[in-house]
Amino acid sequence: MLIYIVFLMIFVGVTVALYQVYEIHYNINVGNDKKLSKADKSRLKTLSDQAKTAQQNHAWADFDQVAANALGAEFDRDIALAAFSDEEAGSYAIPLLRRKNRLSFNGVRESAERNRITVRHLPFWKTKLPNVNIRAALITLVIVNCFLVQLLAAMTVYTISYPISIPLLAWLNDPLTVMLVIYAFIFMTFLISTLDRYMHDLYQLGELFKKKAI
Repeated sequence: MLIYIVFLMIFVGVTVALYQVYEIHYNINVGNDKKLSKADKSRLKTLSDQAKTAQQNHAWADFDQVAANALGAEFDRDIALAAFSDEEAGSYAIPLLRRKNRLSFNGVRESAERNRITVRHLPFWKTKLPNVNIRAALITLVIVNCFLVQLLAAMTVYTISYPISIPLLAWLNDPLTVMLVIYAFIFMTFLISTLDRYMHDLYQLGELFKKKAI
């Protein structure tokens, strides 16, 4: 009975791995606001609407007030306007709302040069905004992990009739061990996907401040 449960869990693992590839594709192309809180989704709509109104009517007071409430009283208006007037909210606005609390301006105004801005990853760990977009490499890892999960699942079927005799690979003959490895890959993919969203947000913020500087 246990062996059937193991094979069922392996099948579920393959399905989850395939879904993870779909999910990261969806997050990149469609659902970039998926991880925003309800409050930030409301701020996104309000700031985007106010940015359009401010540009059309040159009425900055309302936009300044909404931006101050969402981003802080000292946040530079031009940076906020560049973020929320962009047609693609996922380019700058959503990353800014997601990561605004992690930005540190080293005691100077937000209009300071980009290289003065740091990101607080942990209370004891700060870095500058990244210059290199590593999204392609992380997505490649997700796809490779999915392929490995499918390969491992296929091996559990293959080894039923043709056990592997190589000592180093003998663990492939044990479906339970293979199942655990599959779920380790799934967990690794989850971590990679989370890191991808985080690092891409920071990269986009770097591009936003660079755009402002120009």
